[in-house]
This record gives sequence, structure tokens and C-alpha cells, in this order.
Amino acid sequence: MFLILSRKIPMFFKAVLNILKPNLNNLILFAVLTFICIGGVIQTYAFIDNVPGIPKPPLYDELSYFNLWFPWILFAFPLHVIGGILMLQGLMGLFPEIAGGLKLPVGSIVYAYIISSWTVFCWNRWFKHSKHRNYLMLPAFVLAVLFNPPFAITEPSLKEMVFMVSGFIFTALVILVYTVSVHGFFKALPLIQAKIRKH
Repeated sequence: MFLILSRKIPMFFKAVLNILKPNLNNLILFAVLTFICIGGVIQTYAFIDNVPGIPKPPLYDELSYFNLWFPWILFAFPLHVIGGILMLQGLMGLFPEIAGGLKLPVGSIVYAYIISSWTVFCWNRWFKHSKHRNYLMLPAFVLAVLFNPPFAITEPSLKEMVFMVSGFIFTALVILVYTVSVHGFFKALPLIQAKIRKH
């Protein structure tokens, strides 16, 4: 049993490292998700701006054109659930501050890289050349419209238009990332089980 495990563990880590290897596609996706995470944390200031002594975080006014808070909450939700179950919330106290009361989302950023790598791997392995790949975008489009209707305001200003459209795009991207990742996981599961049985 020990010998079997000793062979399988290095193979597993080699496969994981191969998936996590940086490439242009996963770095671009990682950059966008990181922008959502950091911007979402900065926009959290809107909920505490009336608390005395908390300074406005850097780039708060510049990022007010974009809807980043909801896509960040949606993206980081599984991470917060897992962190809550494992009682890891105390680790946030170790993260560097963006501004008073707002921490750099280190956990979300690390999670963003892992998810970006897995999503790109799944897309290239199972969906890139599939004739059904466009169907993966359908739930992202529908849910993004429900969560962030891009034309909810009649005659919006330029700022309102950018805010609505960015919210729609970022929400759709997050949902598409999870659609591809979860679908890819279920496609990978039989292959993983077959390799375990084989060895």
C-alpha cells in the first residue's frame, strides 16, 4: 500500500504542477480575476465610508466607474465558504492593508491563479474544439443578465453605462469560469479514477 502511494503522490504533484504552469492564457485570465478581487475589496469602502477614521482607499474614485464588488463576491463565495468551514478567517488579519479596515485579498488572488490555471487547462483539454462549447456560455449570459441587467436604466450617463456593462461582463466571466471548471472537473473525474485503478 505504501509503495503504491509513494508512486502515486509524485505523479499527482507532477500533474498539478503541469496544470499550474504559467502560460499566456491563464496569466491573462488571472490578471482580470485579480483586478476584480482587488477592485471588489476597494469598493467595499462604500459600505463603511460613514465610519469615522477610515480613510478612502487608493483608486476608489477611479474604480467607481466599474461594477467590481458583486463579481468579486460571486467569485470568492466558494473560498469564503471553505474558509468558514475550516475556520480560517483569522488568517485575514495577517494580510497587508489596502486602507484602514480593508485587507489585500491574498487568499482570493491565490485562488484566482489556481482557478485560472484549471479553467484554461479544462478549456484546452475538453472544450476548445468541441462543437458544444458555445453552450457553456449560455448560463453565463443568462445569469449575468439576471444579476446585472446591462440596460436597466433608461438614458444612462456614460458612467452608469460603463458600470452596468462592466458588471455584466465581469459577472458573465466569473460564471463562465465556474461553468468550465466544474464541467471540467466532472470530465476529469473518470480519468483520475481509471488511473488510480490502473496503478
